[in-house]
Amino acid sequence: MLNEKAIQTNHKICLDLLDKFVEVCEKNKINYYLAFGTCLGAVRHKGFIPWDINIDILMTLKEFEKLDKAMNNENLKDMRWCCPENGSRIFPLLMHKDSWNYETKPNVDVSVYVNAPNNSFIRNMLRILAYLNIKMYKLKNTNVNRIFPYNILKIIATLLPNAFYIGFVRILEKIGNLSKFKHSKYKMVLLPSVWENREELKSEWFGEKTIISNFEGRQLPILKGFHEYLTMRYGDYMKPKKWNDKGEYKYAK
Repeated sequence: MLNEKAIQTNHKICLDLLDKFVEVCEKNKINYYLAFGTCLGAVRHKGFIPWDINIDILMTLKEFEKLDKAMNNENLKDMRWCCPENGSRIFPLLMHKDSWNYETKPNVDVSVYVNAPNNSFIRNMLRILAYLNIKMYKLKNTNVNRIFPYNILKIIATLLPNAFYIGFVRILEKIGNLSKFKHSKYKMVLLPSVWENREELKSEWFGEKTIISNFEGRQLPILKGFHEYLTMRYGDYMKPKKWNDKGEYKYAK
């Protein structure tokens, strides 16, 4: 685990990355929300969760495509817009130019959401397919020795080009844009984690009037329904929890 000095250093790098991200978004009129632990930190700490080392962002695929184009045309200097770990992520993220491991290094991590059907069975099937898509893409593009059955799955994953996996994301976006889904009660994050239905968002949490929250002295947008969103993900989110050395999720002292 990182010591306090290392965490402070990482927070400074994160804020530099965040400021560049916000600058690019404002210049190109790109809409986004603080998400996951960053939204939690903004509400509970007015900044970082003390032990967090990245910035989480949420936006639509359409906004992400605008961001991707803008970042690729931007002079990032000591930063890079990258797919780390040998391109194992479908959606790039913003990191320091000398960083490679997004799981342990400061970064601005963008997640994308789409409209999802009201039917819970179909919605869950799409979520599972999205989960498998990103897992197989990562397995294909990560050079790690795998044991059974992952070595077999890697062979299967390698048979399909990267364009197949990226194209599947676009298919989910097209499904979400069907007329009958545009006014759906739900939205779905396309990079689902093991938290399963905690990646499911309610459309009512979004709104034309954006809620602005303080994050380390910066005024940034969060979901209108942030209370319901954070309760869904973290339960009693005003009571800090963190992983301990035993891998248990406990209330922080």
